[in-house]
Amino acid sequence: MTDNPFNKDSFKKIWLKYFNNSREGEAFSFISGVSFVKHKSLPVFVNIGKNLTDGLTYELNANSEKDYKAKVFLIRDIPSYHSLGSPSSDGDLKLKKVFQYEGYTTEISNYENLDQYMRSIFKSNSRYKFRRNMERLESCFEIKYTMYHGEISPEEFKRVFDSFYKLLEKRYTDKQERCGELNPELWAYYSELAYTMINEKSASLFVIYNGERPIGITFNYHFGSVFIEALTVFDIDYYKFNIGHTTIYKLLEWSFNNGVSLFDYTHGDFDYKKRWSSSRYQKSHHLLYDSSSWRCCVIAFFIEKKFNLKRLLRDKKIIKKYHNFKFKLSQGPSKSGLVFDRFNIEETGMEDLNENSSREIMLYEEGHYALRKAVFDHYYKHPEPLAQVKFFRSNVNENNYSAMGLKHNLKIEKVLIKR
Repeated sequence: MTDNPFNKDSFKKIWLKYFNNSREGEAFSFISGVSFVKHKSLPVFVNIGKNLTDGLTYELNANSEKDYKAKVFLIRDIPSYHSLGSPSSDGDLKLKKVFQYEGYTTEISNYENLDQYMRSIFKSNSRYKFRRNMERLESCFEIKYTMYHGEISPEEFKRVFDSFYKLLEKRYTDKQERCGELNPELWAYYSELAYTMINEKSASLFVIYNGERPIGITFNYHFGSVFIEALTVFDIDYYKFNIGHTTIYKLLEWSFNNGVSLFDYTHGDFDYKKRWSSSRYQKSHHLLYDSSSWRCCVIAFFIEKKFNLKRLLRDKKIIKKYHNFKFKLSQGPSKSGLVFDRFNIEETGMEDLNENSSREIMLYEEGHYALRKAVFDHYYKHPEPLAQVKFFRSNVNENNYSAMGLKHNLKIEKVLIKR
């Protein structure tokens, strides 16, 4: 329990700074492993971190300590894979478990190695596709996999986390969905928290680089031998290469090699979690309250009903639709998802390319987003090192491009669509 990253002084200090005006939290003798902040007017105490934790744990000592009297305690998002004690049945302290989410895990300790695990959950055809996607990614780009766990410089952290923000912004703009983490205050909190916890080994950043450019980033928590995947994103330019699956494969590989017993994908209705996980668990809010107080019983009853209603609205996608509607409304009529121009790409001979009538361009420059994605999609099917490919734009027709590579030369023409 002492390994819990969400009960560390660093976590509590940073969370209190951003969300409680740096006012101290409160600890109680009847419970250890968790501290609380008080509701403004009610005798209700909520765990420090609130909904920004991924699995608090606690121990009860209610038989000899009674400072729970006339109070209600809410501890959010506790996974069922943590074995926690319950209050004595003949005491005044009672517990309600309010189910909220289904989560997903890989029980790494049940398998000898990653290959055995892959064979247990995927058919040979799926395993082949994963390997092929990874091989093509590594054939086309200068790929490097880096896990920052225990040490990262301020300069390197800022560079990666700035890329993290931009990739999230790009991803959710394309999806036309709200991303709460992009709220400036919340992102500032994550930035300070991640840097601190990475350097004390209670968190990590996994980064897939193309050269020096991050194209996939995942932020994780470490709770003893439990690995918790918290926030992940990949560059949608590389969509064809299925970087999301490569990320999970590499994180599992790291986990098998570094003494992890349980890999937690956390909650969320995402297909990749269902495909990669070997088991599921329930994540619940725990309500501890003084049953001898009618006021506490009433408060606990209504808190339970409130979260049951939220779960119902979430299961019916009503909350998501509401947030997405607010997001689109806030963007205004001129805002929309990313627009993809279409391109026709065909291989051509050297004699068909005229360097004198074109100028070289850098594929990663602003303004070449749609071109870059179309080119990446092409090279997924026809792999060769893009670092050795030169790209040109015609001086005669701005809609025409070309590429000179080691294996193939390309004619690239933008498809003009009448509007």
